[in-house]
Amino acid sequence: MTSIAFPSISKTARLPNGTTYGFVHLEPSNHKPYVLLLHGFPSSSYDWRHQIKYLSAEGYGVVAPDLLGYGDTDKPKDPAAYRLKKMSEEVMSLLDHLKIDKVIGVGHDCPDCKDIRGALFLGRLANYFPERLISYVFLDIGYLAPTGPFSVDAINEATTEAIGYEVFGYWHFFASADAAELMDRDAKCADALCYCADPETLKQNLALYGAARAWFEERKTAPMAPYVSAEEIETHDRIFAAETGGYGPPLNWYKAQIANLNTPDEASLAKERLHIQKPTLLVTCTLDYVGVPAVQEQNTRPWVKNLQVKELATGHWVQLEKPDEVNKILKNFIKETT
Repeated sequence: MTSIAFPSISKTARLPNGTTYGFVHLEPSNHKPYVLLLHGFPSSSYDWRHQIKYLSAEGYGVVAPDLLGYGDTDKPKDPAAYRLKKMSEEVMSLLDHLKIDKVIGVGHDCPDCKDIRGALFLGRLANYFPERLISYVFLDIGYLAPTGPFSVDAINEATTEAIGYEVFGYWHFFASADAAELMDRDAKCADALCYCADPETLKQNLALYGAARAWFEERKTAPMAPYVSAEEIETHDRIFAAETGGYGPPLNWYKAQIANLNTPDEASLAKERLHIQKPTLLVTCTLDYVGVPAVQEQNTRPWVKNLQVKELATGHWVQLEKPDEVNKILKNFIKETT
């Protein structure tokens, strides 16, 4: 929620289709390019706080929206509103509103292992609007080409065979009717799973079948990671408070994906659109036992012509856990590709 996280630089815009987006917009200096920052779940533009400050200080323009269902952006109840093509069009409309032609896209989270926001969304921008992107940075999770209908159970079977355990065990819970209520009722429980100190906690209590429901039904907790302060957790909780919408609207991304609402749009893509032709960086995280680095590179490399891969010893929240390293990697990649 940009108005809570960044009150002095928070903006809103009503797009031509009637949807309102909240976002951060900082103009560049010395003709440097814009960087578009796409967050994941459970997140918002606030989780780019270290990158917004750094990139702006380096002279780069920044656009960091609260994606649909989050923060100051509209929160439709119908999962059909969360189709990736529709939301891609909305982000392009936001760039048009700001009179921005092209951007460097940076997405966090994933297409096939933890989340379906930042990185998958960046991948779909690459599919639908490649002419608007200069280059791509996938943090934690790589690109997954839209090659057919989505099946959470098929993915879990494949990852169990490949790495010994399922990674999407929580998806059916997230798409269930009572998930939002269970997640909204206890912020400490949700925070402890989101920002757990031990990355193994996510594997045991999120990835495996039934584990996420048990976590929230039993109101479990765990030690918190040191890279988020009590004040930062309080801000996160204000953004996801039930009275501002809570977890329900963001969970519609999962419902749309499980219901294969994106499949008709993706089936219409020309085959050449499935491949990314422009410079791409994948930053994997060795301590993310859900977004396994080897799997991410294996998924990404066949579809990306010009791929660099870097690895950091972090868990899922790489941009929060090691912001200085991430910032330097971003700066160097941008300089190389612009």
